[in-house]
Amino acid sequence: MAQSIIEIRGVSKSFGNVSVLRDVNFSIAKGEVFTLLGPSGCGKSTTLRIIAGLEDATAGEVILNGRTVYSSDKRINLPPEKRNMGMVFQSYAIWPHMTVAENVAYPLTLRKLSRAVIAERVMAALRLVDLEAQADRDAPKLSGGQQQRVALARALVYEPEVLLLDEPLSNLDVKLREQMRYELKVLQERLGLTLIYVTHDQAEALSLSNRIALMSQGQVEQIGVPDELYDRPKTEFVRDFLGKTVTIPGRVGAAEGGSARIALGNGAGDLLWTPPPGVAIPAPGSEIKIAIRPERIALSATKAGRENCLAGKIETVLYQGDRTECAVRVGNDLITIYGPPEARTMRDQNVTLVLAPEALTLWPK
Repeated sequence: MAQSIIEIRGVSKSFGNVSVLRDVNFSIAKGEVFTLLGPSGCGKSTTLRIIAGLEDATAGEVILNGRTVYSSDKRINLPPEKRNMGMVFQSYAIWPHMTVAENVAYPLTLRKLSRAVIAERVMAALRLVDLEAQADRDAPKLSGGQQQRVALARALVYEPEVLLLDEPLSNLDVKLREQMRYELKVLQERLGLTLIYVTHDQAEALSLSNRIALMSQGQVEQIGVPDELYDRPKTEFVRDFLGKTVTIPGRVGAAEGGSARIALGNGAGDLLWTPPPGVAIPAPGSEIKIAIRPERIALSATKAGRENCLAGKIETVLYQGDRTECAVRVGNDLITIYGPPEARTMRDQNVTLVLAPEALTLWPK
């Protein structure tokens, strides 16, 4: 990885007797989009606020570009304005009595720059977010998406080393959120910005991030690139938080070469599982769960003559335009798969499910 611009070392945080962060460690490279992802209450926003200097950690260190900006042991705690970080909040935090330009200029006014420099940098920042023509409008009269752009321009105007974003798109409707997600990614790549992004939205995290730290109950469960967390989760929490997962109980049978036969506990038959490199086959007779993503299960109207095919019957279909979500009865279980749009007419039909062998993972019961 490139040289780190941010390092978090052993950061913990408690409110009285309640521990909200426990020994959080990670580093972020310059120009990287690093996302803190997780459910509400997992500690992601608290972590961001500690980095920004808006919250004090109970223990640990925060290092920016090789300089310690917070250390509990060394009693170092630089205030937010001396950390050269920009922040965009979920609520936008737009000043209602100011114009767009005045809102964006506010951080520069606090820094007592000259009027000429402020005017030049404000217009440059508004140009970045395509709001130059709105400079003299009252900020509250803008749409939600435009107000979010104002908040982004205000965070960029003093050229921070790191941009912190705390659930910045959650107040927007679905279409606008998708548009802003795209525009933010384009802007980040064009300017080479370093972003620390907080969200509970999986789609935002997977589409925007270079790396993701998935958090749960104040701890980091796994850090990695998006497809690593999605395809190779290290814990059941990571597996189940990102996307949907089909799990079927089973029992490990005899080994067949480098693979193992898994007898499914739902009366549906068996599957052949090949472990990835470095993973051992559990002992025969072990009770396990076999897991696979719904999109890695293909729908066939005929019995395919190969391994890992299960007979089932479609009981429920939910048409969603680009795909159809099907609940298929396999043995005693209902398995959710994503079929093609034409599957919407296949309710009550007998089908064969073809499970991609390389997409199967084994988990302890």
